[in-house]
Amino acid sequence: MAATRGSAPTIVDVAAAAGVSLATASRALSNYGRVSAVTAERVRRAAIEIGYRPNELARAMRVGSSGTIGLVIIADFTNAFFDRATKSIVDAAKSHGYQVLISNSDEDIEVERLAVQTLLDKQVDGLIVVPSLARAHDHLLPPALGGKPLVVIDRIPDGVAVTSVTTDDRSGTEQAVRNAASLGHERLGFLVSAFGVHGHTLERPEPMLSSVTERVEGFTSGARAAGIAKRNQLWVYSEDEPRASEAAVSYMLDRPKPPTVIFTSNNDMALAVLKVAGNRRLVIGRDISLVTVDDSQWAAAIVPGITVVARPVEQLGELAVSRLVSRISNPDQPDETIVLPTEVIARESVANLKVLPYREVD
Repeated sequence: MAATRGSAPTIVDVAAAAGVSLATASRALSNYGRVSAVTAERVRRAAIEIGYRPNELARAMRVGSSGTIGLVIIADFTNAFFDRATKSIVDAAKSHGYQVLISNSDEDIEVERLAVQTLLDKQVDGLIVVPSLARAHDHLLPPALGGKPLVVIDRIPDGVAVTSVTTDDRSGTEQAVRNAASLGHERLGFLVSAFGVHGHTLERPEPMLSSVTERVEGFTSGARAAGIAKRNQLWVYSEDEPRASEAAVSYMLDRPKPPTVIFTSNNDMALAVLKVAGNRRLVIGRDISLVTVDDSQWAAAIVPGITVVARPVEQLGELAVSRLVSRISNPDQPDETIVLPTEVIARESVANLKVLPYREVD
């Protein structure tokens, strides 16, 4: 019996082609029950010859495992963190025998809710999520997940007890500020990406992502530890959009006494500083200094290299997968809070004002 022309072959077609019963074909293709090696091989060959592809969703519902992990992340290709984290998670999952289904939340909580539900409908064995900014994450609570294990990365959602893998952004940004101050910088600018802001503002918005809050607290404690007066600190919160962030940089540089160094909360804000500085023919590391969070190939490759607060992105992805796989095997494990250390990598984008005094730019 051959499959109807134009339709996909079914397991019934496989059984007919192999000359066995439907039950025998099912056992042979699913590797369960008693089937002789000769018969199993005949069924597999028949399946290949007629182009049969198993219904993975039906199989997952039958055996209770799909061999897949759902990843809900922000697909921002200018942000080195998410690009590297995705690759690390995919590679780590493969080493554990899992495939990864990826969905982009685009920092929208409603899109995130839909993405989580869609992945659950596809019978993923567990989820790794970068939570969007929101006050309520009820879709990440155990009842909504139907018992599927969850690991969150980069950020911790409010009101959800969950295993998390994040980085110590607070200590890293604090050390970055102290390092710049030790080089003679006394006028500090802080350019912070903040959702819910239109354009830019000097007022700290609420709420903010937990990771951004940590960076702001680190910048603040670093300035305090270095003895930088508040009047010499310029804080600007910007929409994460090029036109807005570039306008924010221009505002900072147009002040009567502009910062000698700008600390940015992510790569997007750093790119805005580079673009505005380039348009004004300002030399990074001489006319204006720059420090950002997250290392990248471009940050190390451009001249001068950009000083960064580097986060162990690959390790974060690997740990997220290993903890999720462990919870898939043993759902009763207690939740863990894993915080990985960060590192300041000093490059030439921060001028040593003790050696080369700051030159006021007209």
